[in-house]
Amino acid sequence: MQKIVKALILIAILVEISLLTGCTNLDNESVAAYFHRGVYKSYSPENKSSQFYFYVFYDENSGHTEDSKNGIGLPFSCVQTVDNVKFKFAGSEEPEEILKIKSAKKNLITGSFKDNKLLIFIPVSDANPDNFDAVEYIKNRRN
Repeated sequence: MQKIVKALILIAILVEISLLTGCTNLDNESVAAYFHRGVYKSYSPENKSSQFYFYVFYDENSGHTEDSKNGIGLPFSCVQTVDNVKFKFAGSEEPEEILKIKSAKKNLITGSFKDNKLLIFIPVSDANPDNFDAVEYIKNRRN
């Protein structure tokens, strides 16, 4: 069942990416991207649970999220600017959500959305965005 859900999510992501427009970094505020092709583990230091979210970037402008407990997530497009990343989750008609970048040093990016809850993003160096599976990744890390 989980494999079917995963396949449906990936199909939805591919359809959404093909429909997205205006997700390039061509405006005057553009800078070198904070996020590049790859997988980033995201968590809040305030949250004491073992649940993580992963941001899987296909490139600097699109990807999807995955929950570490059930693998479910949302496709997204984004524009990376001087001090923030503007995300559109689940489709171009959805409202923009802005991640305000607080710092980007070495392999650690910190920021917050409008709820001001601090989020930490760490690249997962051994993960491939083409076939990443959050549930399997967590399961293998625990073993």
